[in-house]
Amino acid sequence: MEMKTMLRTLANCEKQTKLMHQSLPLHMRRRAMTYNPKRLPRKFRAIHLAQFNKSGLPEKKKRPSRKYRRKANVLSKEYERRKRTNVWLETHIWHAKRFHMLSKWGYKIPYTATAKNYRACYRATSNHCLLQDISYYGCVEIQGEESLLKDRLKQFCSEKIGLTIAAKAFLAGKRSGYVWFYERNQYPFQCMGKVRFVWKANESEDKRTLWIFSHPINYRRLVESLIDAFDLKSSQTMDVHGNESNVDNVTNKRIIRIPKYENSSLGVVVLELKDTLNCFRLTGPLSHVTLSNALKVCQISDSTKSSTWFSDWVQCSNNKEIISKHFAYWDKVKNITSSGELSPGTVIGLIVEDPRLNRPNKRTKALPSTSVASQFSHPYCTVQTACSPLWDMEIRDKIAEEMQTMHELNQLRERHCLVPGERCAFEENIQPIPILLLQNPGSQDGEFKRLGYGAGWDLIAPAGYGLAIWQTLILWGAKPAGLKEFDMQALETGTDTSRVPDTVLGRSEADLEYNKKLDKYFSRPHNCRVNYKKLAIASPFQCHWSQLISEWTTTKNVNFYILRDQESLNKIQLSLSRKYNIKSANLPSNCLVPVFLTVKARGNPGDNALICLPHRQDFRQNKNQKQVNDNSPVFVEPLRKDPVQKERQQLRKIHLRQLKRLRNRRIREKKIRQRKQPGTLVRIAKPQNRNLIQQQLAKMKELWLPSVPASIRNQCSRECIGYVTQSSFSLTEGKVTAVGYIGSRGLEKLFKVCTKGSFKVLIRGTKTRCYRFATLKVRLEL
Repeated sequence: MEMKTMLRTLANCEKQTKLMHQSLPLHMRRRAMTYNPKRLPRKFRAIHLAQFNKSGLPEKKKRPSRKYRRKANVLSKEYERRKRTNVWLETHIWHAKRFHMLSKWGYKIPYTATAKNYRACYRATSNHCLLQDISYYGCVEIQGEESLLKDRLKQFCSEKIGLTIAAKAFLAGKRSGYVWFYERNQYPFQCMGKVRFVWKANESEDKRTLWIFSHPINYRRLVESLIDAFDLKSSQTMDVHGNESNVDNVTNKRIIRIPKYENSSLGVVVLELKDTLNCFRLTGPLSHVTLSNALKVCQISDSTKSSTWFSDWVQCSNNKEIISKHFAYWDKVKNITSSGELSPGTVIGLIVEDPRLNRPNKRTKALPSTSVASQFSHPYCTVQTACSPLWDMEIRDKIAEEMQTMHELNQLRERHCLVPGERCAFEENIQPIPILLLQNPGSQDGEFKRLGYGAGWDLIAPAGYGLAIWQTLILWGAKPAGLKEFDMQALETGTDTSRVPDTVLGRSEADLEYNKKLDKYFSRPHNCRVNYKKLAIASPFQCHWSQLISEWTTTKNVNFYILRDQESLNKIQLSLSRKYNIKSANLPSNCLVPVFLTVKARGNPGDNALICLPHRQDFRQNKNQKQVNDNSPVFVEPLRKDPVQKERQQLRKIHLRQLKRLRNRRIREKKIRQRKQPGTLVRIAKPQNRNLIQQQLAKMKELWLPSVPASIRNQCSRECIGYVTQSSFSLTEGKVTAVGYIGSRGLEKLFKVCTKGSFKVLIRGTKTRCYRFATLKVRLEL
């Protein structure tokens, strides 16, 4: 049939009356081709214009839309104007077309994709590769003598939690680590948050370099704490060329100026590298295979004699050995099936080709080679394999200056490429890129969560190559995700990242969510609001941790903290297994114990749900329901009366009566003025009752939801011992799971109630009166 169609077309070629845009295949036709030649393929545009010139070109009409008339002539200037309020990531334009964007912490951050992809992102973390841009995390560089840095940085963390920054396992630079960062000498109180750190490898003890990556909400506080600890003073800022300039000339915080703090007597220097590095997080078993396909390690060849930073860096004999070690190590490691097989926190420094040169023609899912992986033996990570020129500021600046744009690469390809898709000779002279790979171990406790779940890599790259690396990783099968997917990963791994009550991030996020829900609640009419007093819920939008601890310890103004002492947490876990007496643990009375809850029945309690102590009859009721396969709640809170309902109604009537009286007064004044000035237009005066309305709103808010509840512990029929910070259906467990915190005194009382079997608590959501049982575990991996 195709041959007949071709012969028929050749026979009737002289009688062809179709225009060029009409002769295209159906899948290439567009409505706008008739008046916009740029819609056609480039090779057909000349013929199309020649055909339309015969009948005369159409007159150019004024664009009807006001949007086009107000569009900026130069988009780059418009983008720079819009960056003044919030810093854009290098992948912002890519994300803005496909993601919901969120203004947060001074950045424009991708929140979640416009398509429904919650389950797809989970499958990526469990079976494939999930990719997230976390370049908004700030980096602080500390330089100084090793012994001095170790002594001062020990004051910000504790050995009771785990390995600190000064641990021997991290000093060589072969491994990176996480640590809970506190205010100086304030452990266990005043926790800033969790930070990641890595030491520079292959350095002498007299001069060591350390990078600390912090969340943007803690970044400024972290820098100020380091300045205070080392008694630093702001000296000069380093510009993009590595030159020094006065601190007062700091105009742009993105790359152009790097604040510098120094103590010449101690020999300590602190540099703010915020927004000068790109950081991408790859999570999932195929994250390592994706990297091995996307990254091609450079070797020493004739191309190294070109005029790039690489040619100058290779001249040192030690660096030649480092490159050979990189290639040999990556050649052995790249065939493993998952990054979880490597040592936790492994650091690999690589120099790779420009990722734009190593892209497939279409999106391809990178898969491991089973035949090669079966013969794999774990190589030993050395100090040289962790070395990377990325630590050098001058090299990073040269890379940003010498980078070729995608337009320049395409022009060179048009000029030199003979066979489409084949490599060109000029590509050998394009500068390579130094990167740093930091391994994330994932779950290390197989009894708590699936072993290795959440493992992956953090890829750190210099500024300028963010979008190039991002697009290459996506073409090799990585699934892009945003900020919302961090909560999904945290719940699936049984951890808490953004809602830890004693951290700066946790408190700020809780306050933001509280104000948002409170405004939404009071924006409804009074007869459409949920009356939480009748439901016996003291605070539906906020967790009053301090008041909860105060009521259990019978002391006022208690300063609480999260229990992170590994020894104490292990004792609690043994107590839950009936192998240890909880009284022997000597838990502090003002601490919160992190727990992981699994709901045993249907229903999702939601965030800010109550964790309560069960009664004896609740266990009997649960046992009877199991025998008859009854899924109804164990206990239902009786509906209560609202003691201030009449007071609110009376106050509302008085307020409306007063507003009506004030309006009538303004109307009378208008009529008097009209009589005095007949024939003139007189308008009613504007109401001056803004303060009156605000006072009324404050009174009503206090009557609906008091800022200080009367009681948290005894707000309902079952004693409250804690709160749930995050709850959702877990695809890993196949059940509804929750992350929460329980007071230590409430936990001790739970041991008295649960004398037999597994330990269970009652969970009750803020929108329901139903109580349901849930089992609990202690979260050891914080």
